[in-house]
Amino acid sequence: MNEVLPIAAGSTAVPLLKDADHQALVVEYNATVASYPSDRTIIDLFREQVTRSPDAEAIRFGTATLTYRQLDERSNQMAALLSSTGMGPGRIAVVFMTHSIEVVVAILGVLKSGAAYVPVDAATPEGRIAIILKDISNGTDGRAPVVITQTGLQSVISPSLADIVVLDADFSSILNQPVSAGPPAATPDGTAYIIFTSGSTGTPKGVEIAHRSLVNYIWWAAGVYCSGEGLAWPLFSSLAFDLTVTTLFTPLIIGGRIVVYLGDPGMQSMVVLKIIDDNAVDIIKLTPAHLAMVRDRDLSSTRLRKFIVGGEDFKTELARDITKAIPHPVEIYNEYGPTEATVGCMIHRFDIDRDLAASVPIGIPAANTGIYVLGEAYQPTGPGVIGEMFIAGDGLAKGYFNRPDLTDERFRMATDPQGGFSNLRLYKTGDLARWNSKGSLEFLGRADHQVKVGGARVELGEIEARLLKHPHVPECAVVAISTSVAKPATQTAAQIGHSESPAPQDGIARLVAYYVSSKPLTVADLRAHLAEELLESMIPTYYVPLERMPLTSNGKIDRAALPEPTADNIQPTQDFTAPSTETEKTLAALWCDLLKIESIGRHDNFFDLGGESLLVMRAVSRMRKTFDLDVQLRNLFERPTLAGLAEMIDGMRWAANSGGTSLSEGPREEIEL
Repeated sequence: MNEVLPIAAGSTAVPLLKDADHQALVVEYNATVASYPSDRTIIDLFREQVTRSPDAEAIRFGTATLTYRQLDERSNQMAALLSSTGMGPGRIAVVFMTHSIEVVVAILGVLKSGAAYVPVDAATPEGRIAIILKDISNGTDGRAPVVITQTGLQSVISPSLADIVVLDADFSSILNQPVSAGPPAATPDGTAYIIFTSGSTGTPKGVEIAHRSLVNYIWWAAGVYCSGEGLAWPLFSSLAFDLTVTTLFTPLIIGGRIVVYLGDPGMQSMVVLKIIDDNAVDIIKLTPAHLAMVRDRDLSSTRLRKFIVGGEDFKTELARDITKAIPHPVEIYNEYGPTEATVGCMIHRFDIDRDLAASVPIGIPAANTGIYVLGEAYQPTGPGVIGEMFIAGDGLAKGYFNRPDLTDERFRMATDPQGGFSNLRLYKTGDLARWNSKGSLEFLGRADHQVKVGGARVELGEIEARLLKHPHVPECAVVAISTSVAKPATQTAAQIGHSESPAPQDGIARLVAYYVSSKPLTVADLRAHLAEELLESMIPTYYVPLERMPLTSNGKIDRAALPEPTADNIQPTQDFTAPSTETEKTLAALWCDLLKIESIGRHDNFFDLGGESLLVMRAVSRMRKTFDLDVQLRNLFERPTLAGLAEMIDGMRWAANSGGTSLSEGPREEIEL
């Protein structure tokens, strides 16, 4: 494992930088004190907005809408129902629902009851949900959490692990509850939500965020992104992704509107295209990978004028393309921040004339935030010196739920880098950074085995731990690769043992699992074993079987010595059968070029080979041009194997030539790449 510059465990006096550097990089850079309603909760702010605009539309899903008054009353009823079952401060409710008006009602209801909510994505595997529910129970003196869900998802929850509220089935009992607000139950110091992220020890860890931290962030976000305007925001990204917190609460304290979007089954990643085509929102928060999909649409008449981008490295070229594609002025923001710092703690507004580097800068600290690059004994580093990024301020999480050991390891009391005498609570991010000669902060990647896949944080150690639970896998290692060769951050970084996280083209990262097995295993066996507990984004694309793992002199796995994955050593997903028809051969060549692999068999699956949302669009566009047919996005999702899709294309050709009905008949998606 790469080592960061050592950080002392105790609090020591900080030898200051040169006066000018210390003043600029430590003091002035972190002059972020700003007033906000720290004595109120997010529910207080929502209720104040209800008073200001009771009849304004607060949320829309299709043709269904609720005004601010109706949303307030409906969530009051939800809170009353939950309170009648014993929910309140110190209790936890898991929200396991698809995107809908009801899921927003449920979250507000949980918060009004004084409890904390835990968002769980509807696609989360049953085994992973069970781990989360057991962790919650263990952390609340054995009390089973409440799970708020829907009829279509209820079967995934074990009744022995939770008290289940099926929102659509129990709706009559909710409507019988009083619409008036109950007594205030939430407090600024109380927990608002817990988001479970990937954990390096093999199980997900819950990041616990207080109402005060949430209010600090949302108050700042409303001021920066809305400037007093009641904008329309699309709710489309996973509720378990803290990027969604911005969209969920910011509009509701400023008089804006939430527009809910639900992806088609099996095509959730493509829902952003619906948003662009619907043209019903003014602002959107999304990952660079999603933005790359937006770039490929016709934006000449879009009403979108503000983009908030986060989750991954944001390339300047992409920001430049979006700016040029939209005829009216647009604001594009790069927002950086780990879940442990309440969504976002740094921001940079893209400037097409001044931002000329490969990546958009991560910018300056948000309100009431301190950003420090520290070396040994918490000493601030000078220009050109690589250190680890630490975060301080009102946005810091309370810690990790039921993990005091990990909380103490990552959240540390240290001497305040600004003054050198008082103590300050710091979060140890694991991110490497340095100050450049112009006084700007440069992000240099990770110092550990954490990577970003699709904007979500993935601990490679959790994947390895799950793989090692397979009875025939005694050793393994999982690494992230990119479709292009990643260069070291700098020569200096490489010399001291740091490495830059993969910088894949268009944000596409792929996971490779190296393993030693006591008996032959198929890729299907390994995938099925991993899928019992891991999210889809955590399932490796490639599998490389080894006779033995390369080891360092101290007996640890030597990751630097792992062989590069190639067509020769990657284990095929199944027995290779070469493409046979001309359509299959043409399609295979097209896929090979897109997926950057050397060969594809008849029965290979596009998605198993690393195809993701942006590549789906490119594949469909290329197929339309190559075969001169109206291939649809859903065709690839319905027929993801080479042979299956080739058969459909041949059928479409026959239908076109004979005047019959096309196999892809249906609404045509617009794709211009």
